[in-house]
Amino acid sequence: MATATFAFNGYSHDGIPQEWTVVTLENEFIEVQVLPGVGGKVFGAIDKTTGEEFIYLNDVIKFRQIAMRGPWTSGGSEFNFGLVGHAPTTATPVDYLMRENADGSVSCFVGTLDLTSRTRWTMEIRLPAGQAVMELRSLWNNPTPLNQSYYVWTNNAVRASDELQYFYPGTVRRPHGYTATPAPWPVDETGRDLAWYRNNAFGGSKSHFVLGMYSDFYGGYWHDTDFGFGHWALYDDMPGKKMWIWAISRQGAIWEDLLTDTHGQYSEPQAGRYFSQDDHEFLAPLSADAWTEMLFPFHGIGGMVKASPHAVLNVERADGRILLGVCPLQPLDDDLIVSVAGEEIHREHLEIGTMEVFSRGLEIDDLNGHIQVEIEGKLSWNSDPDADRLTRPIVFHPPDESTAEGLYLAGEFEEKRRRYDRALRRYQACVEREPQHIRALTRIAELLLRRAEYQEALEYAGRALSLVMYDPAANYIYGVVARQLGQLVDAKETLGWAARSLKYRSNAYSQLAEICILESDLPLALEYADRAVAANSLNIRAMELQAIIHLRLSHPDRAGTILDDLLEIDPLNHLARFEQYALDQTSENMDRFTSMIRSELPHEHFLEMAISYQRLGLDAEAIVILKNAPDHPIIHYWLAWLFSNVELGAATSDMQFELAEDADPELVFPFRVETIPVLEWAAGHRSAGWKPHYYLGLIYQGLGREEEAAKLFGQCLDSEFVPFHLMIGLLDQSDALSQFNRAIEIDEDNWRGWHYLVSEYRRRGMAAEALERAREASARFPDRLEITMDHAGALFDSGRYADCLTILDDLVVLPYEGGWEAHNLFMRTQVILALKAIEGGDRRSAVYYLEGSKTYPERLGTGEPYDPDFRMQDYLEYVAWNRAGNRRRAGEALQRAVEYTVEHGISSGSHHLYGLLALRESGQDEDADGLLEELRTRSRGNADVRWAIAVFTGNSAEAERLGNERRGDPRFGIQVEAARVIVP
Repeated sequence: MATATFAFNGYSHDGIPQEWTVVTLENEFIEVQVLPGVGGKVFGAIDKTTGEEFIYLNDVIKFRQIAMRGPWTSGGSEFNFGLVGHAPTTATPVDYLMRENADGSVSCFVGTLDLTSRTRWTMEIRLPAGQAVMELRSLWNNPTPLNQSYYVWTNNAVRASDELQYFYPGTVRRPHGYTATPAPWPVDETGRDLAWYRNNAFGGSKSHFVLGMYSDFYGGYWHDTDFGFGHWALYDDMPGKKMWIWAISRQGAIWEDLLTDTHGQYSEPQAGRYFSQDDHEFLAPLSADAWTEMLFPFHGIGGMVKASPHAVLNVERADGRILLGVCPLQPLDDDLIVSVAGEEIHREHLEIGTMEVFSRGLEIDDLNGHIQVEIEGKLSWNSDPDADRLTRPIVFHPPDESTAEGLYLAGEFEEKRRRYDRALRRYQACVEREPQHIRALTRIAELLLRRAEYQEALEYAGRALSLVMYDPAANYIYGVVARQLGQLVDAKETLGWAARSLKYRSNAYSQLAEICILESDLPLALEYADRAVAANSLNIRAMELQAIIHLRLSHPDRAGTILDDLLEIDPLNHLARFEQYALDQTSENMDRFTSMIRSELPHEHFLEMAISYQRLGLDAEAIVILKNAPDHPIIHYWLAWLFSNVELGAATSDMQFELAEDADPELVFPFRVETIPVLEWAAGHRSAGWKPHYYLGLIYQGLGREEEAAKLFGQCLDSEFVPFHLMIGLLDQSDALSQFNRAIEIDEDNWRGWHYLVSEYRRRGMAAEALERAREASARFPDRLEITMDHAGALFDSGRYADCLTILDDLVVLPYEGGWEAHNLFMRTQVILALKAIEGGDRRSAVYYLEGSKTYPERLGTGEPYDPDFRMQDYLEYVAWNRAGNRRRAGEALQRAVEYTVEHGISSGSHHLYGLLALRESGQDEDADGLLEELRTRSRGNADVRWAIAVFTGNSAEAERLGNERRGDPRFGIQVEAARVIVP
């Protein structure tokens, strides 16, 4: 099963002027700019009292290939819901609404539909009157009957500076990765205080996830400007606290110019719903989640030890004095109380306005004991480092799959990340080991339901019920599947049992309400909808059902009240606006409904709503929505299908069908299981061509039903649609060459066909064919980077290394985050040329190329990192100089490899074989043995390390086996080639 989304291709070096819609929110103290056309992100935020930015306000919008779908722009605050990484919507338009609130605050609501999960998120960006805070109020709604992946992080950007000090309460930090080892915070093992930006000038980019304290704030302070920023949220709401820093070396510094013009480098203080971005959970079916976080400026107090929605506090000890600083975020009229060791030593009344700094120095004879500072009812701080320290276990590790329960947990681990195929395999392995594992049986049923394999899903849910009749989860999923199969009696019965569990009560009652609407029993439907809302006041779907039912029971006033309440909670709820149109069917109300759908791919929003009505048997409402939707082939197929069931609708059905068949299939990606019967009907239509089979195959492919997809695609092979043939070639490598060649025959000006064809020839080791087609493609597409890289790679594969280097010498690459290919080819090409020079006894050329391979031309898209591992090149230089009889230069090269190895051990770099060889050649056998033992300890599952050990210890059979496996890896194979030349 796949969660596919299309990415963007093509980035320019030069910017062009473009107009953007900017929503500006202001109060007396703060100005905030919002970009609805760029993911709804906050573009930046300014403290009006100082003129300083507390959220980085970029001077340009430069999209670069960083996000999941490609384009991303730095600065501001962005909102990431549902899937790890920058969200699919991070650079595209979202829905938005501006509002002045009764309490004097102003709001901008942004939000959209997350297509892959069919959940909807809304963010209210609110500025309260009289306060120096920006509130971010999240609402995330799952209207589906299935669990969805739960992942939320807010990424805020601030100006990077050597004078920036972070204040992150915590005791440990950890990077990405479940196997990563936690480390001390803020002072690391070497004594560096990492809370200072400048002290992170080592290694690569930093993801510091800080934890270990029960704390509701974090922030930072620029000591050169006496100004800071902060974030506050209840710990329960946002326990995740992350600091992101680009590598301060050129490896990360190149992004400054790539992402801005004059505004300088940035850093990202981030907040999340879980401890780490490796963590995912489930967003429960038919439920919503809501929480609030705040961002704010402060100044004039030198730092922060505590923050609340009311104020920021800093406390310092110096020369027998306590120095207090308070920066109010809203007016204070409260007592300030200072205690030492539990004894009150100072009290005074504060009556100060927003952002009016208060400072006080207290002379104290005896500073023994912990300091407590309180602003009554507004803020409280204790200097005791153990006061908020967590002692509960916080252990990150992947599940142990050696037991049935471990396999189940591994399945959940994958399912929460939307890796459904992997999850299904682990659940099935769990059941094979433990046939009565009820939770695994239930999870399998839900995954099969996702795949639209309803009968199989019902069988697994039934197996669970046969073990425990009253199990809530098994009853719930059985009921959902039974409803899908039209077995409504069984559905109602099992959902009733599920509703006895608080976990499933609101969800199950919502499903029962929908079934009763389907059966035209509206009074009972209303009873269940009311129960669903009573059990969960944030069940948005149940509130929608209440309004739908009341209107159809001729209760317009009650329906109108519910819709008003719903739009107060969820102002971007399009279905609520459609129901307002249904209440009063005027063109103005229809325009109000349609004009608010402003997100990318608006047809998907119309279709989502139409399906929600069709599932209730309300086909007339579905037709009205779709008739007002933008033109799109899937919209037309749906209308054709719906009208085919309407009396006297045959002519309209045929017209809509022809519109669907005539529509361009470019960038059409149907994915909903509800569209399966529509396309099955369309495929059997008397006028059907290949497109319904293709679209239906896309759905099955996305669901992981490969065989059915292949059969459907087999009926489309005569199509003249290039993307289809490219997709078939990527899915079926055995037929890839013919499909890619067919794509080029159809449209020789489509660069992707050439790119995939050359890549396939290279994958198969057909170097001559790859080079021939790469030359043709390069002549046809001289400005396409992918094609130029294909040409360079094909030259390398053909042994034309000097020609490959000539191309790379003129190449300019716009990088992407994590990009390495161009520089890697540049390095490998020169090392190979050096190896040939060593074999030919040409010492000068060998050294020339080896030194060249150590450079990082930034035009190739990669900046030089801290402490790059050049041990392979240095050892090769040692060999070259040694063979030339120049012992001094040979010794210098060998010493460089030794020094790197001694300093870094196995903590940095990957050229471990050459470190071992250098130690042995320099006579440091004891150090070599120690490194070897450490590598053995850490080498479990690492084929590259095992190869290095095998070569060094003379295990030729193992070295050859592993070397043959790794030789084709562009990031490691060059080490294998080097060892072939220099190791006996």
